[in-house]
Amino acid sequence: MIKNILKIVNLKTLFAFVLYIVFRNDNKSIRAYEIKEESMKPALLPNEFVLASKLKDIPVRGDIVIFNNNEKNIDVVKRVIGLPGEEVESQEGSILINSERINDPWAKSFVDDFVKVQLRDDEIFVLGDQRTLSSSDSRTIGPIKYLECWKLKMRYWPYYRFKTYE
Repeated sequence: MIKNILKIVNLKTLFAFVLYIVFRNDNKSIRAYEIKEESMKPALLPNEFVLASKLKDIPVRGDIVIFNNNEKNIDVVKRVIGLPGEEVESQEGSILINSERINDPWAKSFVDDFVKVQLRDDEIFVLGDQRTLSSSDSRTIGPIKYLECWKLKMRYWPYYRFKTYE
């Protein structure tokens, strides 16, 4: 019987389970989060579990953040595209920062054009990687205050997709 249990529960599964139990609480600096949407595919898939830490500094373009959409009262996960003080817009399916086209390797679909948005010193502009599936991003809810965000640090479940993020 113990052999059967050991076949089911291996060390990686046990490690992931312990991480989930430890970090699922309302810790003030680290928290667990379940991915519920498809807008970040293939980087993050629905039903995956991640750990995130409270953002204290300005993020880097390309970072993945979690924040609360106050209108819908749900947490969402998106990628940082625009940084504080920048001007963000889209033309002909491309993202422009301060009127310069940027390399956008994360986009898995074209982005609809949107008007220029000037970010304040405490705001970021976020989009999902699946731009046509993405909702609750800065195109619809506006810029996000970066100090209200959590930065993705680790995907721990499923264990075969384990990954750390810098």
